Amino acid sequence: MPRLQELIHALEVGAGARYLRLAALILGVVSVAVVYNLREFKNLHSEDAMDAAQVARNIAEGRGFTTRCIRPLSMGVLIQHREDRSPEIRGEHPDLANPPLYPLVLAAFMKVPGLFDHQIPSQKEGQFRRYQPDFAIAFINQGFFFIAVGLTWRLARRLFDARVALLTTLALLGCDILWQFSTSGQATMFALALFLCLVNTLHALDAGNRREPPLGGVPTVVLALCAGLLCALLLLTRYSLGILILPVLVYLATAIPGRRVLLPALAAVVFFGAISPWLVRNWQVSGNPFGIAPYSIVQETATFSENWLDRVIEPDVSKVSTDEVLRKFFIGATRMVREELPQLGGSWLTAFFLVGFLVPFIDVARSRLRWFALGSLACVAFAQILSRTHLSVDTPQINSENLIILLSPLVFMFGMALVALLVFSLDVTMEIWRTVILGVIVAILWLPLALAFGPPRNSAIVYPPYYPPTIQNVAQWFEPSELIMTDMPWAVAWYGNRQAILLSPSPDKDYLDISDWHKTVNGLYLTRITLDQRFLSGWVLNARKWGRFIIEILTRGEVPKGFPLRRAPSFMTTFPDHVLLSDKNRWQESLPIAPPKGLDPRESAKPSAEPPLTLPTTPRAPTPTEDPATKASPPSP
Repeated sequence: MPRLQELIHALEVGAGARYLRLAALILGVVSVAVVYNLREFKNLHSEDAMDAAQVARNIAEGRGFTTRCIRPLSMGVLIQHREDRSPEIRGEHPDLANPPLYPLVLAAFMKVPGLFDHQIPSQKEGQFRRYQPDFAIAFINQGFFFIAVGLTWRLARRLFDARVALLTTLALLGCDILWQFSTSGQATMFALALFLCLVNTLHALDAGNRREPPLGGVPTVVLALCAGLLCALLLLTRYSLGILILPVLVYLATAIPGRRVLLPALAAVVFFGAISPWLVRNWQVSGNPFGIAPYSIVQETATFSENWLDRVIEPDVSKVSTDEVLRKFFIGATRMVREELPQLGGSWLTAFFLVGFLVPFIDVARSRLRWFALGSLACVAFAQILSRTHLSVDTPQINSENLIILLSPLVFMFGMALVALLVFSLDVTMEIWRTVILGVIVAILWLPLALAFGPPRNSAIVYPPYYPPTIQNVAQWFEPSELIMTDMPWAVAWYGNRQAILLSPSPDKDYLDISDWHKTVNGLYLTRITLDQRFLSGWVLNARKWGRFIIEILTRGEVPKGFPLRRAPSFMTTFPDHVLLSDKNRWQESLPIAPPKGLDPRESAKPSAEPPLTLPTTPRAPTPTEDPATKASPPSP
């Protein structure tokens, strides 16, 4: 009995109470993660996430840094660089779009037996729920999220106290946007963990040289070298994050008196030394150390809106004037100030972070790190504005171009420090009221995540346009060595594991330039990415040639004259979400796995009693190049 009483006392007020609270916190985090994954998980829904995943699979399968998602822009860069003017699509196409580190990390996990199963088992319509590799990638990224939370707690505990550390940790764990990023499949959570490692390294260097006794010369140099290496790893995760080397060098130059030149110089040497092998590889392959990434500066301008730059083999970038780039910058800066910065992390703690600059810190380390956070925020915001592409439009906020989200842990930490200072300066009669006020504040921060758990339960299927069984079913009709042209090559490459090229600007000359001169296109696969475009702005003005092409197929039930792919499955008119043409009969005479009804909110909003609109058509005799048995028959009037 005495031993039992001592154990109970230790768990209640003794040393064991700390571990009991830690166990309760871990159990709560695991419970939130389980509930979130059951209710809010979605398959990969962004182009960059699928692109990185398929590159990782190529690495894991021994094909090196190659891609099966081919952009005509990447072909053009290779044609201009190589003496034989080969676009390198007859074999494995070198990847010029993605930095290498995140695909390498995913490839390492893909080597684990049983963790990834890329083949979707045969099933009846409506039984598909989630793609197992997508869930595995989300699980990996949630691991990086929890690592980032632990690093933030460690930093806040050393910089402030246990109270601020706990409040900051709870604020991060209740951030709905960070949870969405953790299941998006993008490199954001991995980059967040690297960035927090960098911040902890800088603080350790600063604080270590201000204590008694201070750090020696060797540990200080090692920490500076680690800071430069971490900046290099961030660049190799996302090219735009290389700009963080600037505030890091300023921090090193001001943190340690007497070493204002040595430490920044060492960090810069390690930074450039670590990124050099990859830059040399890109230079040897394409003649550009960053591949096709620098073209992002002229994307989303008036000349190259949406993804039109990626669809051109040899774009004339000189058409983009300086005024267009300046216009892109100022429009992006306006959006950043009005929308993105106030919504940083989906929390109002950003306001407390900014107001906190009116409250000076006595501790020099706190003040220096806060200015570092502000400088880093300004640098990544500048890089985010200039490198903005169509990815930010396709998936707003939850995209790999959202760089300022990496500053959310520091913003939350300094914001929570000010909140705690204000709450504990209140004149209240009972200490418990301060705890209650802080609890209410944390509950408000958790409110967006709590509301996300409410009904209705979201489907993991991101349709339109991505339905993995259909994409894999269609892709497997083609051989691995054949080429498919589609409006979503990233999805065909990831779910179907086939070489796919982005839709050319037109079905005539641009298409024939690829099919006749570079590699025969064996299939054309169009989805609702193209079919759901606005008639005037999407089909008539921007893509008028493909618009006429699609209209002839959907309304007249015939392939336009002169187009080399003449075969179409007979079920195409009964499965109108896709347009599929091929050079020969490849399909079984049965429908591919169709998405279940009700996935598209636009369809569920339509009155069920209204009959579908069908355009009258005139039947015609098949041309000699067509197969009457498989030609898409026109819909009945």
